[in-house]
Amino acid sequence: MTMRLGMLGLWHVHAEGMVRQIAVHPGEFLLVGGYDADPALAEHRATRWTNILPGFRVFETAAALLAEKLDGVIIEGRVYENLNLAQQALESGRPVLLEKPAGDMPGDFERLHEFARARQLHVQMLYLFRSMPAVEELLARARRGELGEIYQFRGRLPKDPASYAEYVADLGRYRGGMFFEMAGHLVDLLATLLGKPATITPFLGHHAGTPGAFTDHGIAMFCYPRAWATIEVSALEAAPRTRRIEVYGTQGACIIPHLGSGHLANEAVQVIEVYQNGWPDWQRIERPARPLQIADLREFAAVVAGKKPPDYSSRHDLLVEQILLEASGMAS
Repeated sequence: MTMRLGMLGLWHVHAEGMVRQIAVHPGEFLLVGGYDADPALAEHRATRWTNILPGFRVFETAAALLAEKLDGVIIEGRVYENLNLAQQALESGRPVLLEKPAGDMPGDFERLHEFARARQLHVQMLYLFRSMPAVEELLARARRGELGEIYQFRGRLPKDPASYAEYVADLGRYRGGMFFEMAGHLVDLLATLLGKPATITPFLGHHAGTPGAFTDHGIAMFCYPRAWATIEVSALEAAPRTRRIEVYGTQGACIIPHLGSGHLANEAVQVIEVYQNGWPDWQRIERPARPLQIADLREFAAVVAGKKPPDYSSRHDLLVEQILLEASGMAS
């Protein structure tokens, strides 16, 4: 049965990827229409997306869209407005597929989950890297115990400065700036591997040559009883292909030398470099890349239909948001 979806908020860069995946899987998904508080943005999206999805409609209000026959709602607006949009969707009785990060204020995401649990409605986060083949390979090896006890995690997720002015305009309202926008992908993986850190120490700075207060370079240190972890995000990266994850354990290690991106050009394969005690050297593994977002949509549909439990629990997602806010200097 085709899952009928609506989209509240049309701003996020990942929204177009969602639209494209829905368009090429018409037997699975149908996007009825969308709403955004910015009429000019909504008109721009409609002009672009009707070429991909003939019949896509823009609604004047969220309520008008929610009055349609829908099986679920995708939330792709600005971070500060997304939880309110998600709340409206839940109040209408629809499950929610929510773009990251999960709000910008402590406690808001937890209250949303409490509301959803009371009504037995599913809330699923859109952390796209979860379904990247290289990330899946890393997690599978860690779960099998091939790394032993993990004692170090390092993740880098920089952005190039070509769109720096856009970053400031879109993210300048958040204390964590660029770090807050991007680090959640890595926090999601860190929490999966190591759980809740004992302490978090953020280092957030404005390191561009021009004056300003925008956090364009952030590093956070996470202390665990038997491990250290660091996450690094900058908006200043000149070098290409430097999105990197390194995980080291007492029995082995895994490195993803370049993560790629959900909306930029990517290689046909994803590479992961692995080592285990006793091997003469590192091994390079190549996994076929696949389009992102379709896995998220299929996971959402399967959970809503009662065919499987969520791959990531609400408890995990709440922990990720808590860690991210603290690492972004936004926990109070």
